Amino acid sequence: MTQGEIEKLTVKTENIFSELEVRIMSDIVRRIKENGVSTATADWQISRLQQLGMAKEEVTAWIQKALEASDKEMDRIFSDETYKEYYGHARAYRIADFQQIPFDQNTFLQSLIETTKQQLMSEYQNITGSMGFAIKNPATGKIRSSPLLDYYRSTLDNAVMDIQSGAFDYNTVLNRTITEMTRSGIRYIEYDSGHRDRVNVAVRRAVLTGFRQVQGKINEQVAADLNTDQYEVSYHVGARPTHQPWQGRVWTMQQLITVCGLGEITGLKGINCYHDYKPFPPGSVRTYTDEQLAQMLQEENTPKEYNGKRYTTYEALQQQRKMERNMRTQRQKIKLLQEGDADPDDIILAKAKYQGQMQTYKDFSEKMKLPEQKARIMQDGLRGRFMPTKAELEKITPPTLKNAAGQDIIKVKRTTLTGTPNSITQLTSKKGGIERNYYDENGRQYKQISNYNHGNAKMHPYGKNGEHAHDYVYEDGKLIDRPTRELTENERMENEDIL
Repeated sequence: MTQGEIEKLTVKTENIFSELEVRIMSDIVRRIKENGVSTATADWQISRLQQLGMAKEEVTAWIQKALEASDKEMDRIFSDETYKEYYGHARAYRIADFQQIPFDQNTFLQSLIETTKQQLMSEYQNITGSMGFAIKNPATGKIRSSPLLDYYRSTLDNAVMDIQSGAFDYNTVLNRTITEMTRSGIRYIEYDSGHRDRVNVAVRRAVLTGFRQVQGKINEQVAADLNTDQYEVSYHVGARPTHQPWQGRVWTMQQLITVCGLGEITGLKGINCYHDYKPFPPGSVRTYTDEQLAQMLQEENTPKEYNGKRYTTYEALQQQRKMERNMRTQRQKIKLLQEGDADPDDIILAKAKYQGQMQTYKDFSEKMKLPEQKARIMQDGLRGRFMPTKAELEKITPPTLKNAAGQDIIKVKRTTLTGTPNSITQLTSKKGGIERNYYDENGRQYKQISNYNHGNAKMHPYGKNGEHAHDYVYEDGKLIDRPTRELTENERMENEDIL
C-alpha cells in the first residue's frame, strides 16, 4: 500500500470518533448556555445531579453508537482491504508458477484476522473507557488529566458560578471553556503512565497497528511460499531522517529487524511509519537504484525557505501536519461558538482566523512544493460555513486612513508589539495626540512616530511641538530599548497630515 492508501484506511474510523468528540463538547456548551444564562445559582445546585446523571447517560449512549459504527468499519477494513492486500501478490505467484491458497481457505490468516479484530475491539473499549481532557494550568504550565465526567461537573459548576455571580459575563466564560476544550480535545488517558493522545489519534494508531501486523504476516507467508528471504522496503517522500538510510533497499528478514527496526515502536511499520516490505523473489528488479535513491534524498534534504525559516521535505511535512491540526481545532471552535450563541463578532473573528490559517497553509504548501491535503482538514465531519463572508469581514475590518504619502493607516484602540506585516497603525490619545506604529515584514513593530511630547517636554525636546520617533531594539526576540530621536525629512513628509 502507498502512503496515501494507508492514510485513507483510517479516515472513516477517525471521523466517527471526531464526531463523538464534537458531540460531547457541544453538550457541555449547551448546558452552560441553558444553565448559565437562564438559571439561578440555587436552581443549578438543585438540578445539577439530575443533569449530570442525564449527561452520563447521553455520553454512554453516544460512545456505544461510536463503538458500533467503528466495529462495522473494522469489519470492512479486515475483509475488503485485507482481501485486496492478499491478492495484490497474485502476479508474483503466477510468475513463480505457484498456486496461492484462496483467501477464505487460508486458515492461518483467517485466524490471525479474527484474533486481531478481537484485540482491536478490546482496544476501542479501553480507549472510550479512559477518556478525558488535558488541562493546562496557566500559572504553572503543568498539564493535568481530568476524566470526562469530572470535567463535565467542574466546568459546569465553575461556569454557572462565574456567570451568576457577575464575576464574568457569558461570552467570556463561553470563550474560555471552548478554548480550553478545543486546545485539549478529548483524550485517551493512560493513567498509569500519564500519557495522553487525542481520541481520534489513539483509534487511528490502534487500527493501523492491527492492520499492518496482518499485512506483515501476509508478506512473510508469500515470501515463504516463493522460497525467498529477501524483501524490498518501500520508498516514500518525506520519510523521517532515521528511516531514510534503509528505505527503497532490499534486506533479509534478519536485517529488517536489526537494520530497519522491524518490531520496534520507532522502526519499520512502527508508529507513524508508512513503509512496507514486500517479498523480493530471485529475478526481481528493484523499484529504485542506489543512485536514484541518493538523488531523491539529496533533493528532499535540500532546505527551502519560508518566512525566514528553512525546511527539509520531512520538516515541511511535519509543519504542514501541524497547520492541519490547528485548522481542525479552529473549525471546532467556530462550531462551538455558533452553538453557544456567542457574540457574533467573536464568531466572525474566529472565522477570519481560520481564513488566515488556510491562506498561510496554501502559501506554505506552494513554497515547499507540497500538495495541499485539505481532506485531512475536513475529515472532522463538521458541516457549515467556516469562512467569513464579505459582509462579515467588512463588519470587523478596522477603519483605514491615508497618510500624506498615500499609505493606508489602520485605526486602533491600543498599541501592540505585533501587528499585520508591513502595516502602519494609528492610536489617538485621550488628549488628542497621535502615535503611528510601523510593523516589518514579520509583523513586529520597529518604529513609532508621535506628533506630540506625551505631556513631557523635557524628555521630548524635539521638533516644533515635541514630535519625535522611537526606534525599537530587540534582543533574542525581546524588546530591550526604544531610543528617541528627531524625525527624518522623509518621515516628516510622510506624516505631515498629523504634524
